[in-house]
Amino acid sequence: MTVLLDDGGGDEDFDVGDGIRMLPPPPAQCDGGVWGARRGHCGCVLWTLLLLLWNVLLLLGCVGLMVLIFSLILLPTALLLYAGFLCHSRVVASQAALCRYLDDNSCSALIILGFVMMSPLVVVAAATFCALLRRLHLLFYFQPITEAQYQGRGLGRRRDSHAWV
Repeated sequence: MTVLLDDGGGDEDFDVGDGIRMLPPPPAQCDGGVWGARRGHCGCVLWTLLLLLWNVLLLLGCVGLMVLIFSLILLPTALLLYAGFLCHSRVVASQAALCRYLDDNSCSALIILGFVMMSPLVVVAAATFCALLRRLHLLFYFQPITEAQYQGRGLGRRRDSHAWV
């Protein structure tokens, strides 16, 4: 039985004989072709520190974006809870101008409404944050520390990865 593995054209460098064609070597075994040459010890340590700093700054930016989105979307709930607890006679009993218009029953209603509104608004805030992360492709900019070993790879978006969000 004869098996013909040749597709009729292509690289003549990897042809061994009649009908047998070898695959090219994987990129990890090439001499610095795809990933670049290896860095020295000091360069590797410095590049690792730079990548750590990059990832921490990107993480802080994502956390700041999350705090901004959650605080904007949950602002109505926070205001209802603040007004309800501020003016209730058993909690603070403030003499603010708003408290002249609210009795204990209306303050209790504000507190209950604030807590009831909180659950759907947390879901909306989380969905907005995830959609913004996906639209801005922020998760693509995180760099693995293993990139510090090879030269020729700068900071930036990786084209060969897929986001999970």
